[in-house]
Amino acid sequence: MACDYRERVLKYLRENTEDPGVERHLEECMECRALVEGYLEKEKELDIPEAGYEGTDEELKERVVHFEKGTRRILVFTLVGFVLGWFSIAYFTDSFLVTKVILAIPYKASEMLHNLFHSHPYSYYGGNGMFTEFNEFFPGRGLLTFLAERITPVLIGGAVYGSLAYFTGDSRIFTLRRYLKFAAIWAAVVLLWTGALLKADTLLAAKDDRMEDVTGFFLATDSQGNGFYEEKEPGANDTVFRLLRDALYQEGNPLKRIGAEVREPEDELQLQIFLGKYRRDSMICRLNPKEHYLVTERGTVYRVPEEFSRYMTQYQEDCFESIYEEYYGEEAGENEEAGGMEN
Repeated sequence: MACDYRERVLKYLRENTEDPGVERHLEECMECRALVEGYLEKEKELDIPEAGYEGTDEELKERVVHFEKGTRRILVFTLVGFVLGWFSIAYFTDSFLVTKVILAIPYKASEMLHNLFHSHPYSYYGGNGMFTEFNEFFPGRGLLTFLAERITPVLIGGAVYGSLAYFTGDSRIFTLRRYLKFAAIWAAVVLLWTGALLKADTLLAAKDDRMEDVTGFFLATDSQGNGFYEEKEPGANDTVFRLLRDALYQEGNPLKRIGAEVREPEDELQLQIFLGKYRRDSMICRLNPKEHYLVTERGTVYRVPEEFSRYMTQYQEDCFESIYEEYYGEEAGENEEAGGMEN
C-alpha cells in the first residue's frame, strides 16, 4: 500500500518549497526516500543548462543577424575560393600581377603540399626530352596529375579564401576557437584527399609495372620521335601501333618476367609506353633489341619477343618509312580499285 505522504512529497519536490513535516517524514519513511531519489535522478537526466548570454534582447537579435550574415559571407568566399582554385593553373600565363598572385596562391600551396610527400627526380626527364612535361605532379600519371592540378587547388582555395571571411566578420561571434575548428576541418579534408592521391599513385604504379592495357608507344632516335597510339579510326599510326602491340603480346600472351642479371645497359634503347584508356599513364622503359628484354621504370625486367625487338631496330634505321610506304601503297591501290569499279 502506497504511503499517505506520497502526493505531499511529490508536491514538495515539484514546487521546491520548504515543508518541515515532509522533511521529518522522509527521515522515517524508506518508500518516500526512494521516491525522492528517483525523482532527483530523473531531473538530473533532463537538466537543461542555463544560457550564458546575459545581454538584452536587442543585443541578442543583433548577434543573430551578424551570425547569419557572417555565415553567408563564409559560404560565398569559400565558393569563390573553389572557382579561383579551379582556374589557378592559369597563373602561368597571366601577365597582370594582381590576378596572377590571387590565382597562384591555391596552386603554389598545392604544389608545396605535394612536394612534402613526394619529390620529382629530374633524372627522370633524361634522354631527348620528348617524353613528358616538367611540371607534372605525378610524372607519368595523366589522370592523377589532372586531379592534383585541379581538385587539390580547389580545396585549398576554398580553405584559404573562406578563412578571409572569418577575419572580416564580427570577432565576438567568429572567434579564434571557431576559426581553428574551421581550419582543422579543411586541413583534414585536404590531407585525406592528398593521401588518397598518393595511395592511388602507388596502386597505379604497380598496375603499370605489370604492363597491362597498353594504349600507345613513343619511340625516338637522336634526331626525332614519333608516337603510335590506339585510335578509333584506322590509319597509318594506328596500324603501326597494332603491329607493335601484337608483336609485344604474341597471341595475347602476357610478358614473362626474368632476372635483372641479363641486363646490358650499353645496348638499351629508350621508349615510352602508354597504359590505360582513361587513366592516361605512361612509363619510360628501356629495351635491349639484342638480348630481347624490356625494363620498366621500377626495374622489372621482361622477356620480349624477337619480332618486337626487330621493330625497335627498324625504327632506329628508317623510322618505319618502309611500313608507311607499304601502308600508303596498299591504300592507293584500294582507292584505284574502288574508282575502277565505279567507272
